[in-house]
Amino acid sequence: MTWLEPFLLPAGVITGFLTGAGLDAWAVKYAGKAAAPGETVARPRPFLAGLGGAGVAAASILLLPESPIFLCFTITFGWLLLALALIDLRSYLLPDGLNLAVFLLGGLMVALFRQENWVWHLAGAVAGFGLLWLVEISYLRLRGIHGLGRGDAKLLGAIGMWTGLTGIPPVLLIASLAAILSVVLRAALKRQAVSGHSMIAFGPWIALGGYIVWLFLQLLPV
Repeated sequence: MTWLEPFLLPAGVITGFLTGAGLDAWAVKYAGKAAAPGETVARPRPFLAGLGGAGVAAASILLLPESPIFLCFTITFGWLLLALALIDLRSYLLPDGLNLAVFLLGGLMVALFRQENWVWHLAGAVAGFGLLWLVEISYLRLRGIHGLGRGDAKLLGAIGMWTGLTGIPPVLLIASLAAILSVVLRAALKRQAVSGHSMIAFGPWIALGGYIVWLFLQLLPV
């Protein structure tokens, strides 16, 4: 054990908290620019966002192998997903630039650490995007309204580059269950009925599922 290792977790948590709070401020600013005239944007919640950023760092440090470079990749992946989630919660948008950053970072991770399985990871990206794209198009043709945004498909595709093909089903399972639970709890707290026209942001739950599955996959025996 090097002399730096005892300080890694507290330093990561503090850095993660500050990063999460900063991402929250940026998400509010982004949502404000994207909002229609007169449309209100949810107020900043730097403490909760900070806890999210700290949680990403803590989980990564505690669960993953000791490779510093691999750890940096994983934490950055988590913080990018947090940024996407915070923006989507406020604006129902998933910026292409951030989705592309997740995808490119995943591609670099594969090139450095998963060269032998690059086809499997690329298949995950294609399947992730293609699956939600089909859902989006099918829903639009059946009901004449948008049920999913194209950003959701791009996000799942970018996550698929990280998790590979086998990671897509559990990511969608976690995302779907978490989204349903959030809708039910929100309706119960506001004492409102849930309808098929209730608008929810699905991106944060895809991001949550993606990060959980990525961490879990690293704990499986090679």
